[in-house]
Amino acid sequence: MIRFLLILVLLLSTTAVVAGVPDVRLTVADVVVEPTTPLVGETVTVTATVQNSGGSASAVDVSRVILRGPDGRLDTAEDVGSLSQGDSVTVPLTARFDDPGVRTLELRVVGTDENRNSVRISRPVPVAVERAAPQLTLDVSDPAVDAESRVQVTLANPAAAPVRNLVVDFDGSFGEAVNGRQVVPFLDAGETTTVNLTAVPTAAGERELAVRVDYTTASGTEATTTLSNVVSVAPYVDDVGLEVRPVRPTESDGTTDVGDLQGLLTGGGAVTDAGSDAETADPDPTLVEVVVTNFGTVPLDDVVVTPETANQTLPRQAVAGLILPGESATALVDLREVRQTESLRVVVDYEAGVRESRAETTYAYRPLVGDVRITDVRLTNEDGTVTLSGNAANVGRGEATGLVVAVVQTDLVEPTYPQRDYFVGTVGGSDFAPFDLTAEVNESATTVPVQVTYQVDGVRYNHVYDLPYEVGDDGRNRSGLRLPALGTALVLLVGVPALLVLAHRSERFAPFERLRR
Repeated sequence: MIRFLLILVLLLSTTAVVAGVPDVRLTVADVVVEPTTPLVGETVTVTATVQNSGGSASAVDVSRVILRGPDGRLDTAEDVGSLSQGDSVTVPLTARFDDPGVRTLELRVVGTDENRNSVRISRPVPVAVERAAPQLTLDVSDPAVDAESRVQVTLANPAAAPVRNLVVDFDGSFGEAVNGRQVVPFLDAGETTTVNLTAVPTAAGERELAVRVDYTTASGTEATTTLSNVVSVAPYVDDVGLEVRPVRPTESDGTTDVGDLQGLLTGGGAVTDAGSDAETADPDPTLVEVVVTNFGTVPLDDVVVTPETANQTLPRQAVAGLILPGESATALVDLREVRQTESLRVVVDYEAGVRESRAETTYAYRPLVGDVRITDVRLTNEDGTVTLSGNAANVGRGEATGLVVAVVQTDLVEPTYPQRDYFVGTVGGSDFAPFDLTAEVNESATTVPVQVTYQVDGVRYNHVYDLPYEVGDDGRNRSGLRLPALGTALVLLVGVPALLVLAHRSERFAPFERLRR
């Protein structure tokens, strides 16, 4: 409708009105309105080309060019100049409008010819004023070279009428566009919406970030608005710190003081504080957390933690989500399958910005291994039955479960009632439990073999200790000593690499240790 009215006014105004001497043919040859569809509050420039036609009989001195609106004068150009036959002059005039709508302005030209006669012409200028364009705000967080930078564009429609078909895109060379075009089909009056654009900056320093929005007004007019900001783009820095540390459980409830456990398993966040009131136990070395810290300028993505030893590669752990600069995330690694003390190599693969990268570190792993020995031994002989009393001491750090102490039958030693063997149960690290055994021992015997069987984390251990035997007339061990922790000879170890079974032999008590059968 607005376009129709504009065309109609132009058709009706093709003939200028001339006052004064008929021999002077002064005309307004052309009128340009810029912008063609001005907005409320926007400066409108009306450029008029005033011409004295070549068939005019007199030169003309143009004294004023006036732009008038329905409410009066808008702008005036004084002393425009003299025009000979065929000459023309271009005169720019400006105006602003506070209300939308179609209005017809009047362009008046006033002058005098060579005979000092007044010459006046006028021409109508139709103008369609639209309501204010959508307002834009830009927000970009810590852009860096070779890193996908998300630009948040907020669109607000302050007008009383809706706008349609809003196309948001980059307008300049901020970087390589990854997601550079978003469409908002409809934005109602007073409504606000947000779209995200993504680009990869290619150069560091102060860069112009410009966004362009093409849209259609309620009257059907196509229009464009732009916004640009200067942002600081950081240089590319890939700097990842790794820390491997045991997980420390909380004694009060048996849980793990590492924040949300699911977050650890998936890398969802850094370690949290369990609180000042919670007492913590010794850390469990079989569970370690790998803390990945981003000291660089670009986000880390697709983070995968791969722990490995010299003989095996453990299950990989993925860290979910981005690790932004200055942030940390963790992955939980289970080391229960590592049965021996060795160096653990931790490799972390990731994407730093748009580049693939890797970091690694090592961790000295010492597993919790139970080591049960016999201490504080006392042997007594009553009526041919030898009673052996002592302690099963766990000198290791790991918990020993299913602990059984038993007399081993030989040609000179026979386990006998009432205590052929003794079930101790569970002995924690650096702890002990007493036991009593009974056996019939031949006078020729010099040692009494005792077998200790237990499990550590599901792995079965079997040791045989040869206890010195020499009983005097009083029925006690003639040495009169409380035997210290005896060295051990390992007889059987099920399901563990051979390297683990070399432990616990003490040279000091080698004379008391019998050969393995």
